[in-house]
Amino acid sequence: MQGIFTVSLDFELHWGVFDKRDRQQREANYKNTLRIVPQMLELFSKYDVHVTWATVGSLFAANREEWETFRPSIEPDYAVEKYSAYKWVRQHGMDSQYQWAHFAPEEVAMIMKYPGQELATHTFSHYYCLEEQREKMAFDADLKAAVKAAEKFKAPMRSLVFPRNQFNPEYLKICYDNGIKTVRSNPDGWFWSPVTNGGAGFMRRVFRTADAYIQVGGVRTSYPLSKIKVTPGEPLQLPASRFLRPWNPKSELANKMRLRRSCQEIRIAAQKKEVYHLWWHPENFGDYPEQNLQSLEVLLKEFKKCQQKYGMTSWNMGEYDQYLVREAAPKAVKQADKVLQ
Repeated sequence: MQGIFTVSLDFELHWGVFDKRDRQQREANYKNTLRIVPQMLELFSKYDVHVTWATVGSLFAANREEWETFRPSIEPDYAVEKYSAYKWVRQHGMDSQYQWAHFAPEEVAMIMKYPGQELATHTFSHYYCLEEQREKMAFDADLKAAVKAAEKFKAPMRSLVFPRNQFNPEYLKICYDNGIKTVRSNPDGWFWSPVTNGGAGFMRRVFRTADAYIQVGGVRTSYPLSKIKVTPGEPLQLPASRFLRPWNPKSELANKMRLRRSCQEIRIAAQKKEVYHLWWHPENFGDYPEQNLQSLEVLLKEFKKCQQKYGMTSWNMGEYDQYLVREAAPKAVKQADKVLQ
């Protein structure tokens, strides 16, 4: 078999931070993010990299009126009210002057035009799956709303990324029942284990930051196909490997260390014929777009070298379900090996 390079993106705009940030202060970031989506797509096409765009379903709408037709019939009833996107909208509104913060139908349509790019779901409302909430059917209703919104683009929602990496195994069956075949799970290491909002303590944050530059905790980032968890009646669980941190204007040394580490990890995955799963938010590129695009191209060039030297290939998240038999892990790996030979 060959090594596999996978990229998944959490595409959110303001839906990802409405409970933390002021949208007016994020205007330049969001507009830059929308501007560079075509540039990212061109880069992925140039280097033949398959990508899953896990997109908040609300971005599919063209305006507030269409958003209202998509929204779920049941809202989450969080114990912490500020986590509800719907209560936020009722309080702050979505005037047309803030179109760039809430909707991106043109960019979503563009994703669908590029081979190897998968449009997937990041839930409809950036739903928090580890936060306490009292409405039992709200998550199911949220996914149904995401699926309904995606019908506008004739895009079945087959892959999912849990917002804020709040991976919750109790929700896997609901995902599967709504057509989700693959979900992203968290990287190895105690500092990447799922936590609630505000649950990441100081040491956890320190280790996450340090891990981008140096080896900490003895955690390997690539893994064999046999590590992908296959359970009948549930989606495949595809672990993330590395969060791609954005370009740092304060330290060129940190930028070099970060890229060197990721390039090395891609090479190791190619040599060991393992999976390497890189992820980030398009918004992470919004503050320094040109520098971040240059950094991305460094990594894509490394993949291309590994493709030429070791035969490494690229799959989006949905392609794992296509190639892996979902009955038992050993059988899944055997089938994938046949496809890759």
